[in-house]
Amino acid sequence: MPNFQKILHPEKFNLILYYAITSFVIIGLLSLAVGWIFPRMESEELVKRSEKYAQYFINHLNYEIYKDFLRPTLKKNKYIDLENNRDQLKRLDKVIHENTYGLNIKKLYLYDMEGHIIYSTIPEHIGFTIDRGQNAKLDSAIRGHFESALRLAGTTDSKGSYVVETLLESYYPFYEMKKNEHRGKQVGVLEIYQDMSELKKQIGKAREKAIIMTGSAMGILFLSLFLIVLKAARVINTRTNQLVEARNTLELKVEERTQEIRGAYKKLQLTQRKLIQSEKLASIGTLATGLAHEINNPLASVASCAEGLIERLKTMQDYKGHHDTREELEIFPEYLNIICNETYRCKSIISNLLNFSRQSEPKFDRININLVIHDTLSIVKHQFQTRFQGVRLNLSEDPCEVIGDPQQLKQVFLNLIINALHATEAEGDIFISTVIKQKTIQIMVKDTGAGIKPEHIDKIFDPFFTTKPTGKGTGLGLAICYGIIDIHNGRIEVSSEGTGKGATFTIILPLVA
Repeated sequence: MPNFQKILHPEKFNLILYYAITSFVIIGLLSLAVGWIFPRMESEELVKRSEKYAQYFINHLNYEIYKDFLRPTLKKNKYIDLENNRDQLKRLDKVIHENTYGLNIKKLYLYDMEGHIIYSTIPEHIGFTIDRGQNAKLDSAIRGHFESALRLAGTTDSKGSYVVETLLESYYPFYEMKKNEHRGKQVGVLEIYQDMSELKKQIGKAREKAIIMTGSAMGILFLSLFLIVLKAARVINTRTNQLVEARNTLELKVEERTQEIRGAYKKLQLTQRKLIQSEKLASIGTLATGLAHEINNPLASVASCAEGLIERLKTMQDYKGHHDTREELEIFPEYLNIICNETYRCKSIISNLLNFSRQSEPKFDRININLVIHDTLSIVKHQFQTRFQGVRLNLSEDPCEVIGDPQQLKQVFLNLIINALHATEAEGDIFISTVIKQKTIQIMVKDTGAGIKPEHIDKIFDPFFTTKPTGKGTGLGLAICYGIIDIHNGRIEVSSEGTGKGATFTIILPLVA
């Protein structure tokens, strides 16, 4: 059973195997069909020929009986009585035997119009009557119609007799014959039994011929197609082997290309981190002047307070015991508080700058975008303190949490805000807002500054493209912003109505589910 299943369900498609099995099945079915159809057609044709022969024969016998028996007998005796007149029976029997000699006529019956058997080649049947309705074919023949029936060997005929050999039972109206040999009125029915034993042999031969012819034709067709299929199978096997080899080679090449892509991707990530760090350093350079001035102010306050305290302390030491020192001591807490506040102010500025400039691997975490924006603004406001009053915040009150690297997102917001401040110069406003739409958070940085020319919109995120004067920009800031937002599964868009009409940068990031 397993072997049989393996043949019907091979692991690989076998064209020759399937063709051979299918062809043999089709040849067998066609041979059986043809072997059944052709003999049946041949049998029907033989029966029709025998029926036609029976009509010719009965018509001839009708004429001979009337000419050689009925007319002379009626002239001589004026009546016919076959049951009681032996001479009449002998004369009729002689006429019939002379006309049926050498023919395959096994039995013959002559009926009158009432269904009486007035003559039969089987003498004991003479005198019997077949009532109307017992034999439909006899009834039809009495009404003037030719009828026949094939009696197969092993069955019984219309008289109930066992049929040893296949017979064709034919009924034909029996007529009077006039002098001009034309038929007159019907006076009875003539029934004959033809021997059809040769029919079985002819059917067998026809079956053999049909099977041999069909098998030969199908065999030749099978061999012709087999040669074609064999050639096709060889071509298919060759192509299959080539495809398998190509697939194996392709898998190897894909693996090699995958390793190359992974290596290139790692190099790209490293290069991108370096570019981000370079942009950070460039941003730090931009902020350096303002930060130095901003840090200088609290340091001047610290130095001034420290000098004042030193002078007070010397005075107290020089006049120790000569006057009251309580008034001198009261100023110490105030000066020390100023020193402490200004020192922590410097520390905060330096800490923010160091956190921003520190180079580290991207670290994605759950963060609040609004807090990142506030942290970014705390870095920028020390440099642009005089123009910071033009920044308008409109942040969403709902939780705006995303998965991201806060340092990289600070880099994006810092670039956009500084660009907006540069674009607005001494005048103009900057609007920073966050809006939740469906499952995303939209961060918009809009300014009322110089705007962007229409021909520059499509190039704004290209590396090294900048509209700033030489030495004022690298052209990498927005390109790096684009890459960072892409890594965060978001997108960044820009729109501007033209020169002098401001610009709007929109960042769209997926919210945490």
